[in-house]
Amino acid sequence: MNIGRLFAAGLILGGAVAAVPSASSAQSFDLYIGPDGPQLRDRRYDDDDYRDRGCSERQAIRRAYRLGIRDPDIRSITRREVAVDGVGRRGRLTTVYFANRPGCPRIG
Repeated sequence: MNIGRLFAAGLILGGAVAAVPSASSAQSFDLYIGPDGPQLRDRRYDDDDYRDRGCSERQAIRRAYRLGIRDPDIRSITRREVAVDGVGRRGRLTTVYFANRPGCPRIG
C-alpha cells in the first residue's frame, strides 16, 4: 500500500512540475551521443561557434523559393549580406537581399 501511495504522489508531483511555466532563456540543452556515450551539454546562443555561422547559400536559395522567386541563384555573398537573383512573380528579374547571419532575415 505504501508503494502505491508513493507512486501516486510521484505522479501528482511530476504533473505539478510539468504544469509550472518556465522562464525563457537564451540557452538550451543538447543531447550528444558519441563514442564516450550520451552527454547532456548546454549550448548558449552567444557562443563563438554559433555566432560565426551565417546564412548559407542553401538557406538563402530556400528562403527565396518561399518568397516566390523562381530559379533563384546566388549573385554575391559579402560579410553582411547574401544577394539572390531570380525571376519574380511578374516574370521580371528580381534581386532579394538577406542578412548574412543565422536565420537569413530579409533586408531588401
